[in-house]
Amino acid sequence: FTSCRSFSNSSILPSWFFSKDKEKSAGHSSLISKDQSVYEIVTEKVIPSQWENYLKQKHDLIQCAQSKSDFKAEHTASWGVVTGDSVFTAIHLYRYDGWKEIDSTRACINQDDQYKDLFRKGLPLITNQHIELTKAFTFWPSPDRRPGDNVYDIRSYSLKPGSMYDWSNYWARGIKHRSAVRKDVPYAGLFTQLGKLHTIYHIWCYKSLADRKQCREGTWSHPEWNDVVANTVPLVKSMNTKIVEPLPFSPTNWTEC
Repeated sequence: FTSCRSFSNSSILPSWFFSKDKEKSAGHSSLISKDQSVYEIVTEKVIPSQWENYLKQKHDLIQCAQSKSDFKAEHTASWGVVTGDSVFTAIHLYRYDGWKEIDSTRACINQDDQYKDLFRKGLPLITNQHIELTKAFTFWPSPDRRPGDNVYDIRSYSLKPGSMYDWSNYWARGIKHRSAVRKDVPYAGLFTQLGKLHTIYHIWCYKSLADRKQCREGTWSHPEWNDVVANTVPLVKSMNTKIVEPLPFSPTNWTEC
């Protein structure tokens, strides 16, 4: 399995990747986001005894949505929590081409009896559903299909208001050091647009927990990595990490034929 990843290939990164002057005249989302795509993160707390029923019902619901041309949500990933958060928690990632596609999909859902019936059948299986809409950082790769024998580290950071630009500039360097260890380690970098604002999600892909430890330690061999860490830690109010694994129907559980 090979994964195509794209990064900035400039050999010398400027001291500020994003212009500080532009920060004063435009919203950060338009300056630091990759494109017009919007990513929806759906987190669902599942009743433990209903986990297997939930997996079947959720798969059916996603297949129903994918069969309808007017539904513009692209199923990108689905994971189950292993550690770091409540077990029997599922996290789903969907991509829309833009805000208009979110609006049109919502309108279609409200008029589609088949989808609404399947959705209602799943409600008794969960205790909570949380939805956030995010954009992708321009210096991160886009989420792609992956083989199923991986674990993912979802690291969330709550930033101090006003620090998003500085964070982005330092991490535009940091992502190069982490990807130098192995190019397929970065999976997605997202920041919230609707939900808990000033929140960052870094999603890393590893072959195992032991591989995670080795890759993280390997990053410290790059002298500038210490500078990235030293300058971004003061920007963070709180942080959390959770280890997740692909659900059976996830595009991150791809099997090469």
